[in-house]
Amino acid sequence: MSGAIRNTTDVELDDGDWFELTREVLDATGIEPDADPAACRWVAMRNQASGLDIVATVIRQDGRWARLHNDAYFARAACANFTYDHGLDTWQ
Repeated sequence: MSGAIRNTTDVELDDGDWFELTREVLDATGIEPDADPAACRWVAMRNQASGLDIVATVIRQDGRWARLHNDAYFARAACANFTYDHGLDTWQ
């Protein structure tokens, strides 16, 4: 599984913000739910100031498949929540 996250606002995110967003997306999609020691392996790389790429396996460390049903929907929702929570929402 792979995905890209882009910041299209004028607000620059720092490394802590990107890490928080990554964790929220991984939790929401089932790739690495919070406090799950057998979750999938993943890597995230900032490839530019406004973008992040995430690549993850879909098989958990315990050999089971990750819960990936509607993962794109959950990833978008996590990004939307992050945007709203950090005041990046242009509709506020």
